[in-house]
Amino acid sequence: MLINKLLKNLYTGAALLCVVWLLSGCEKGLTFEEAPESTYSQVEASRFDVKARELFENQIYAVNWDKWVENYINTQTIGASNGSWKNGTGAAVTLSNGEVVQPGATVSGSIKEENNAEAPGGKLYVITAYVNDHAKYKTANKGYLFDGSKFTGDFTLANPTNNRSEYVTLPVRKNEIIGELVLINPYDCIVEPVNGATELGKPGDFSQPQRYLVKNIAYRPAGVPQYTRLYEVRIVFYPG
Repeated sequence: MLINKLLKNLYTGAALLCVVWLLSGCEKGLTFEEAPESTYSQVEASRFDVKARELFENQIYAVNWDKWVENYINTQTIGASNGSWKNGTGAAVTLSNGEVVQPGATVSGSIKEENNAEAPGGKLYVITAYVNDHAKYKTANKGYLFDGSKFTGDFTLANPTNNRSEYVTLPVRKNEIIGELVLINPYDCIVEPVNGATELGKPGDFSQPQRYLVKNIAYRPAGVPQYTRLYEVRIVFYPG
């Protein structure tokens, strides 16, 4: 038994050494092709998407199963930096950032370049996204219905029948929204939160501006510095 165990260990060790040797040998023979400038210099974002997520617990009735759905998570887009909002009311509206929008006026999201000595190249790219402070959620299909008797506070069912509907509109949890930075070249870039910024792709708090550094990691010619760009995201809520 002891001899078999020793032989097994020796065999395993030899196999690992062979793998390491083969990998080392392969790496020595590799040559890396430099990416074109149009690739390694691309750090531009096209837009910033904002989504809301809600967990529904025993608030959806499964018609065909005659029972309540215990847990159902639904995510909905509530705005983006390439979107806009028009004040269709007859009165001025004050947005979450204190901005006042007059009746009939429109505000639009944007990505604007600002001078900033702390940013790479002295340029900070400010992303502003106007988003709805309410989100409209939908069930999987007509066989699943939101039940109004299971909700309290601010909620609206769309065209309900017997107080049930496929759609419900709820206030957005502003400290639990999801942000996504859409890059023109996502394959060669990474995004790093700056100074503890909210992690992208997960529910987080965007009540304050958040900064993200985009780095292009494509293989570039010797002596060429890495291209980076600093973005600051500002989320502004309008009434839904």
